Amino acid sequence: MRRFMLYLFRWQLSTPILWLVVRRMGTGVWATVLANLIGGTIFFWVDRFIFTSKVVEIWHIKEGRCDKCGVSSHLWRLVKTQGYDKSKNKPIFLCMRCSKEKTDELRAKGIPVRGKSN
Repeated sequence: MRRFMLYLFRWQLSTPILWLVVRRMGTGVWATVLANLIGGTIFFWVDRFIFTSKVVEIWHIKEGRCDKCGVSSHLWRLVKTQGYDKSKNKPIFLCMRCSKEKTDELRAKGIPVRGKSN
């Protein structure tokens, strides 16, 4: 409940800017506050799903040398997906070819990976 209340407070920080805009349209500050509370109540659950869901894949991308084959390229690292969490492990970045091998290996183990399937 505390997190929810902090989230609603954070949502209210946009009230002054929103009020300046809607004031021109004939709407008062209390209607703006109410609109923000309603929006915060709705989007708290949406944001919570987005930031904590295991359904959403998390990838890190960078330029450099592949940790497996040494080729210099765009590199990818799958951090988290359903049934797979390497967020606390030492980062290993792979080139496109090595990343495809790794994601194919994960799929063969039954781990659903949507990205980097080409």
